Amino acid sequence: MSGNLGFLTVIDQSPSGLTGGYLVLNQSGRPLEFHCTMPLQPEKIQKILYGNTLQPFLYGERIAQTLILRSKLPVSSILTNHASILPVQPSVSIPIIYVFEKLTKQETNNSSDDDSTLSHVHEISEELNESLKTFGIDNTNLRTRTTCSDTMPKIPHVPGFDTGTWQEICIGNRLIAVPGTDETVWEQLVTEIKESARTIDLLEPFTRIRLALDEAQNAA
Repeated sequence: MSGNLGFLTVIDQSPSGLTGGYLVLNQSGRPLEFHCTMPLQPEKIQKILYGNTLQPFLYGERIAQTLILRSKLPVSSILTNHASILPVQPSVSIPIIYVFEKLTKQETNNSSDDDSTLSHVHEISEELNESLKTFGIDNTNLRTRTTCSDTMPKIPHVPGFDTGTWQEICIGNRLIAVPGTDETVWEQLVTEIKESARTIDLLEPFTRIRLALDEAQNAA
């Protein structure tokens, strides 16, 4: 299985519309492939007909599916920081993993230094450090201490879609949710992500995508 990871997000670049970006990284955190969509502006009739299910439709079925199909390189899993992208999962065979942007305020307040709290300092490799420099990204935020307590936040509600098969787990200094109804498959996915998290901050690539999309919009 490929050790590459895909990172997929959607940026609201109003008034232009929604733009999706998909970045493939190798195990060292170096970019191998990047795709983005043209800005998508939902039609008024779509807003009326889809109601509160419009965002999952646009993020998952329209933008995410387009980007995944456009990609040429194999990946072991795709990570996203938008829960509304998860509805693409039934349409693709690649596991879609949700990365929480941050712990909730309640989680932070409940965290302590006892044995029930997982505390980590995430160190990055020199290879990843050099890769970040090419994007003009400061890596100091990757070396900060973050905590995860036993009571974890849940994936945000996605209208019209059941996220019940995703299970939350803290890996390194990030909280993620991994899909899978089969325990063996789920544990294998977790093992693969743990290995990747040794050199890649699981949230940082979304910053690269946002900066790249902003640059593309400014150049247009």
